[in-house]
Amino acid sequence: MNANVYENSSSLYNDKWVFLAHSVALEQEAAERMHELAETMAVHNNYELHELLTALARYSESHAADIKALCKDETLPNFKAWEYSWPNDESPEIFYYAKVHYLMTAEDALQTALEVELSAEAFYKDIALGTANPEIKELAGAFAKEEQEHAQAISDQLKAMKTASYPGSLKALDQTDFDPPHMPE
Repeated sequence: MNANVYENSSSLYNDKWVFLAHSVALEQEAAERMHELAETMAVHNNYELHELLTALARYSESHAADIKALCKDETLPNFKAWEYSWPNDESPEIFYYAKVHYLMTAEDALQTALEVELSAEAFYKDIALGTANPEIKELAGAFAKEEQEHAQAISDQLKAMKTASYPGSLKALDQTDFDPPHMPE
């Protein structure tokens, strides 16, 4: 592993600009991946899910812009993709491709979105607890709170969707895949 990764890992807890660079990257990557999934859903004529994923992507874009605004005139470090220090191999606030498919429902997407919001919340809580830098502690705590609010909003939407007969719900859709992917054995 690259020595910069270890340096970034400790800097993440001690250097405000490294922390903010990671925070911006986390939100930007989340937005990019959600836009990508939204476009995939549009290709498969799942327009309701396209709209939902696009809205979630806009929240991530907005959060990234808010974080950049905190930087004012400071230039954030520009890391290469492999130089970021994430708890797992990828940013904590992304949809994993293995969890999505073109027949997924809005409930499936919201459940996955809930999982990534909770993962991002845990990431920020870990930083808030692990840093000795009071400025990073405050920022990470605020970001964790914001991610918790996002998770609660998604959870509330999921509950409402499950109790109502929402048109895109699992109860209303036929999940038969008449053209399944061909997987070599």
